[in-house]
Amino acid sequence: MTIREILADIKSDRKKKVVIDTDAYNEIDDQYAIGYSFLSDKIDILAIHAAPFENEKSDNMEYGMEMSYKEIHKVLGLLDPNYDIPVFKGSRASIEKSGEIQDSEAARNLIKVVHESDEIVYVLALGAITNVVSALKLDPTIKDNMCVIWLGGNWLEGDNLGEFNLVQDFTAGQMLLNSQVPLLLCPAWCVVSELSVHWEDICELMDQNPLCDYLVEITAKCRELAGAPHWWIRTIWDIAAPAIIDDATCADIEIVPTPVFTDARVYAFDSTRHEMMYLKKINRDMVISKTWEHLKGARK
Repeated sequence: MTIREILADIKSDRKKKVVIDTDAYNEIDDQYAIGYSFLSDKIDILAIHAAPFENEKSDNMEYGMEMSYKEIHKVLGLLDPNYDIPVFKGSRASIEKSGEIQDSEAARNLIKVVHESDEIVYVLALGAITNVVSALKLDPTIKDNMCVIWLGGNWLEGDNLGEFNLVQDFTAGQMLLNSQVPLLLCPAWCVVSELSVHWEDICELMDQNPLCDYLVEITAKCRELAGAPHWWIRTIWDIAAPAIIDDATCADIEIVPTPVFTDARVYAFDSTRHEMMYLKKINRDMVISKTWEHLKGARK
């Protein structure tokens, strides 16, 4: 499929096959995104892969991945104690720091799933892109039957590439943009950063179902760490990916030449490079409304 055909497919109303690649233990927005994806009748989750990360919650990439693996299972259990979605462990290090492609259960499963699918597989990449790039390097032919929707980097008009998912494995990010895999890049600042909610919005999820109770619990902890101010708001970035698959009318998507993540950690542009899709703008009110509608409909 050409990039234009893929964009047309994203905008279509059909149910789509999806693999989620997530650093679920890192923040709280991945949990919202997993719930949204599970509850949408437009998304068929083939598998969920645990992505690595390191920060104040994880002193190394392997621990971040292992804890994300556990968190994925926890969220799925709240959605349905009898869930049958397979979950796989991902990379234990970054490509950037190890200097090596990371062979993992997640990378191997992505290759398997893409080859077995009779239609395009959309990879919702919500963290470091290590697992996905490793799979592409292990078997480059999978790019012919997949599309990556990645929350990575910042907006093209800016001069700052210090975005968390990209910084976790900058080398993998560079490889992704050079791989020619069909890509929808969803930048953080000035685009998906619009997906912020007030505490009053979170309170609407109280006493709805086990999943919502858990989401309120983990979000309340974040608010408490900030001193529980009345004006507190939280950006739940990762719901952008399932929202676009669920109903692409929420998104303004352009086709542009794929930029380069330079070693100086700024964008470089070349109009002769292969094309990608770029999320220019997202409708905050529509996405939040749809997310809350889905989450409230979870198992009681």
